[in-house]
Amino acid sequence: MTDEAKPEAAEPNRDQQIHFRVTADEKKAIEAKAKAAGFKKVSDYLRVLGMCTEVKEVLPAELRRQLVGIGTNLNQIARLAQSGKAFSGHEAQLVQALSIIRGYLV
Repeated sequence: MTDEAKPEAAEPNRDQQIHFRVTADEKKAIEAKAKAAGFKKVSDYLRVLGMCTEVKEVLPAELRRQLVGIGTNLNQIARLAQSGKAFSGHEAQLVQALSIIRGYLV
């Protein structure tokens, strides 16, 4: 069979539906994004988003608490540096905070 004689792959039988409500503005925005992305149907756009986009999990409370604490420390160090006061004793704290943040991001 030549390439020209091969039948096209049929679309899968999509017989299940998902229903959800949106506001008029949300609907317009979704339709505009689907069109801008080159989709003929909004359903195709939403299917690709739903199947191919990874949603990050919510940060655990303990991790969030630690990150807030690190952010607070960084703000204190930044204020100290901007005030012109002695900063030499705080570089180690800054390096440690940045190291912890990098560890969470990797």
